[in-house]
Parts: sequence; C-alpha cells; structure tokens
Amino acid sequence: MSKEDDYKLNAARTVNLANRAATLADKGHLLDLAEKWLDLADRAQAMRQRSERHKGAPREHPLLRRRLGPDRREA
Repeated sequence: MSKEDDYKLNAARTVNLANRAATLADKGHLLDLAEKWLDLADRAQAMRQRSERHKGAPREHPLLRRRLGPDRREA
C-alpha cells in the first residue's frame, strides 16, 4: 500500500470517528484532521508524480543548466 493510500485510509477512518463523535466540537476537530490526512495524500501523490517524471533524467547543477539553456540538444 502506498503512502497516499495509507493517508486516504486514515482520512476515511477519521471521518468514521467524526460520525460517531459525541459533541459538535469533537466532530469538527476530527473532520479538520481528516482534511489534513487528505492534504497529505494529495502531497504524496504530487511527489510521486514528480519523481516519476524525472526518473532517469540526468541531473545537472542549476548553474550548468542556466549556462547551457533548457533546450540544449546532445549531439
């Protein structure tokens, strides 16, 4: 199971707890926590997608990239 799946599962469990909360204050706190779990899931997904896009791409120092330009072609 991926991190984002773990975070989504935690959010679902937290919503379930919120549905059974005794007070509105407790329910509000739990729903805020569920939103934070979902935010973490979104961030984990974005990081995974960024990592997949750059996988295998050569890493260059930023000064070298600036000097050579973004559209350089290898001969």
